[in-house]
Amino acid sequence: MMMRLIASDFLFWSALHLARDEVIKEVLATPPELLAHASSQERARVDAMLDNILPVSLRAEGLRSNSDVGKQLSPSPLESIRAQTMVSSARDDLYGSYASAQYTAGQIPGARFIGFDDGGHAWVGHGDEVRAVIVELLQPLNRPSSTR
Repeated sequence: MMMRLIASDFLFWSALHLARDEVIKEVLATPPELLAHASSQERARVDAMLDNILPVSLRAEGLRSNSDVGKQLSPSPLESIRAQTMVSSARDDLYGSYASAQYTAGQIPGARFIGFDDGGHAWVGHGDEVRAVIVELLQPLNRPSSTR
């Protein structure tokens, strides 16, 4: 069903308007009930995320490829990554990425793992925390080269 949905802008747009909770659950891998208790800012962030998926037809090939790669992961030399790295996930991520995210962060030297008990794949309720860590990690990149 998801592959059919992401291949058609009309179907995706229709689903956003007729079955938004189901799209949140299936596409964003986030329990839709989290939004009922989220701040208006967090709800707006998730709405923008969904609305910005359109035109989904232009993303369909990449989304299919991402799905295929995720089904047949092979070991990667994560220990050779030298870039500043943040890996985050929530235990209730409906893609089931929490344990993999913890493992990945543990294999990358100096990586920072940000884990939440709830929030789904979209980190509902934790957007500010995630953005703050990203800004923190990017700070050295924003300094003049003479101070690096």
